[in-house]
Amino acid sequence: MLYLLCFIIVTLAGFYAFLFFSQKSRYKKVQVLQQDILKRYPVSFSYPRQDLPTFDQHIAQIPQFLPDELFKQLHDVAVRSLYTERSYLPTHKKGGTVSYEALHKLAPELIAFYHSATLQQICSAVVGSLVVPTPLHDQSSCSLLVYERVGDHINWHYDHNFYTGKHYTVLLPLVNENYLKHELSSAQLWIKQKEQAIMIPTPPNTLVIFEGAKVLHKATKLGENERRILLSMTFCINPQAPVLKSVARRMKDTAFFGIRALWT
Repeated sequence: MLYLLCFIIVTLAGFYAFLFFSQKSRYKKVQVLQQDILKRYPVSFSYPRQDLPTFDQHIAQIPQFLPDELFKQLHDVAVRSLYTERSYLPTHKKGGTVSYEALHKLAPELIAFYHSATLQQICSAVVGSLVVPTPLHDQSSCSLLVYERVGDHINWHYDHNFYTGKHYTVLLPLVNENYLKHELSSAQLWIKQKEQAIMIPTPPNTLVIFEGAKVLHKATKLGENERRILLSMTFCINPQAPVLKSVARRMKDTAFFGIRALWT
């Protein structure tokens, strides 16, 4: 019996190692693809520094963030890229996602925007520290959050920090509509400050920056004939991750990207 148990453990460990190193090989190819994307899709825009909001409550909004032409480009790319991975955790979340890795092939323009120097400079100026993109193996580094079915939502939660330095969530709503009534969807972003619930407006092209580890937040349920698509990006001050935090990040990602996240 002991020998059988040892055999099973060794077999599972070997299988995990195979998947882990196979994924590492894939990431090397994605890294090469990313470098090519950044050359082929240069992103240029500006935003007046004097108009940047404060960050004293660990959250900030910038309405009408992008020029119309650039926003329309990102919107159209997101709409055409709706190959989503659905997930459902009873009482907590229901919705779809398009992972960082998948976006490299489905929506390279979104990858280029995430890595644009201007976006990083603006986010750094808002939070008051130099921030950089999170690593390639983190599927939440840059992803699409897709609410497309009635009841899609995510309940109250923090975005736990799995990195050595502070970690920030940056949302850019690309679609937020009730397409029969021609108005915003009923899905709303809410936060809690000092035990008070506050709704954060998220019409399309509103950049929202917040420190997810300190801001409790949720997205309410989507109604009928509605759709909400957000570009979700993460930045951090120091992208190094201790081993235990790296394991915890993989386990968290299974809620969005399935069991394969365990060997990313």
